[in-house]
Amino acid sequence: MSDIKLISEMTVDEFRRLLNEYYAIPEKRTKMTNEEVFDLAHRLNQKFNIPIISEIGEEKIAIKIIFTIDGFLYDHLPNEIYDLIRSVDKGISDEEAKRLIKRLATLANEKINIPYIPESLEYVIFNFVIGIIINASRRKWDLTKAAKAFSETTVKNLSKVSAKDNNLEALILAG
Repeated sequence: MSDIKLISEMTVDEFRRLLNEYYAIPEKRTKMTNEEVFDLAHRLNQKFNIPIISEIGEEKIAIKIIFTIDGFLYDHLPNEIYDLIRSVDKGISDEEAKRLIKRLATLANEKINIPYIPESLEYVIFNFVIGIIINASRRKWDLTKAAKAFSETTVKNLSKVSAKDNNLEALILAG
């Protein structure tokens, strides 16, 4: 990437910006815009149903889940990779995407607990949201393309899905 410099090439101000990004307060530890979060929450709400909750309530829950995952990715994924969601000409390979999605979704499932959602559904939701974001980081992809591929995916037999399920790969790497 041409805009990335070695530490020895950075000015003092560039190095301070890097540190400020790394040590950002929790409210600033995000990469997604509100519009991106709302769009993904709407798509997520169309795919999954939370019993006893109204559609508006489900969408609010989806927004909170996506904000939680966005903060999780900010903490566990280098921003230099996360920033690729807005670059079509640069990006990670399909193999790197597949590996990252699986590892990050498994880690998210260990670190984040949503008590009102069954564990199997929680894992699938993490896979989908992280899958959209990581797929958007692939070469020739962006969030719009990744979200569209997600919208076209169907989910079956959620009760049989687990973090160790290798058959989930078909859902993970879109396109």
